[in-house]
Amino acid sequence: MKHLFLAIALFFGIQLVAQKKEKKEKEDAKTFYKDATVETDDYNIYVIDVVAVDGYAKFKIKIFNKTNDYLLVKPSEFVYSAGDKKAYSKDKTYSVPPNEEESEVIDFKGQDMQATNFTVDFKGIYKASAAGKPISIPDFELPATKNEFTAENCTCVLKKADLSTDKTVTKFYCSYNGDGVTIINPVKASLIMPNGQENANTKRHKPIILEKGNTDDFFMVYLEVKGAGDMQKKKTQIKWNDTFRESKLLLTPATKLTFEKESSKK
Repeated sequence: MKHLFLAIALFFGIQLVAQKKEKKEKEDAKTFYKDATVETDDYNIYVIDVVAVDGYAKFKIKIFNKTNDYLLVKPSEFVYSAGDKKAYSKDKTYSVPPNEEESEVIDFKGQDMQATNFTVDFKGIYKASAAGKPISIPDFELPATKNEFTAENCTCVLKKADLSTDKTVTKFYCSYNGDGVTIINPVKASLIMPNGQENANTKRHKPIILEKGNTDDFFMVYLEVKGAGDMQKKKTQIKWNDTFRESKLLLTPATKLTFEKESSKK
């Protein structure tokens, strides 16, 4: 009897090991797909490095913005389809500035994602006019006498202000509560030095697009200008210029791409 129990235990042990091995092999196995591209009046999409395993499919997407407006890309609205199976991405929203290109990795999670071919419906690509309504904001004094300002539907809070003779660094958090979007381009903000000279923001920051209820932050860095006054000992003012604009979102027509299995890759 003892030998019988040992044999049964050994049998089930072998079965369990085999199942785990089979599961791991399935998870590790990769299916590769051909690159694909599509062009519309508003943008070009290039999709490369398309791969799927049992639990997800992913690729790198490059979007070239052909317009003079901003593109707001919402991967959460992309739809993966393979037969009756559908899957959605949880990747974050991002923007593509006018006449520029941005790359992101997009993935769709699910089970049995290694289809012979699948389609992605690129919904959720919006345009926001770069020539939207300018938001006029009074100059912001440093050192700050107040840490918050509201203009139109945008509220900003000063979270950091390091003032020294050779450099001024500020950090703002901004939120939007309108029905469109606010476009924030911090590069356009200048610092009025003690002698009245305008000092350019040296911090290169991509424009921010905020939808209703969203919040984001940005830094601005102003370096010393010889003879223009000490930024630590004397007052300066941030001049916002055209940093803030409000615009409406316009949904662009959706387009689809089908990805075919690449038999030459292993």
